[in-house]
Amino acid sequence: MERERELSKNVSDLLAGMKVLVVEDNELNLEIVTEVLRERGLLVTTAGNGQAAVGLFRDSAQGTFDVILMDVHMPVMGGLEATRIIRAMERADARTIPILALTANDFEEDIRQTREAGMNDHLTKPFDMEKIFGALAAYAGK
Repeated sequence: MERERELSKNVSDLLAGMKVLVVEDNELNLEIVTEVLRERGLLVTTAGNGQAAVGLFRDSAQGTFDVILMDVHMPVMGGLEATRIIRAMERADARTIPILALTANDFEEDIRQTREAGMNDHLTKPFDMEKIFGALAAYAGK
């Protein structure tokens, strides 16, 4: 139990100040994820669909975001298309920023599609915040 607390503190220390763009169309999911991330000291910007995320990323200075948590299925523009557009942008961080898929679909085909779109990781819903924190920690400082 003590080791788990220590690991959790280490992850929290590692993530404090990380700048995350959370892209999620479900308002309740967005509110929950945003609140929990902020409680751990992460700096969160939100977008309600892929098109809004593309605009936020495009209009931001390089290094504004450390990671993107991207829902896959959204109205207006889904996460796969948004990821492809971001990856194709003519700026260095567009090719290197970690983009983590958030989806209820966990079949091999779904994982393949997220990878082909340029996403770095595949996280499933319902949200397991400890898995999300673990994935964020894996990309911290990269």
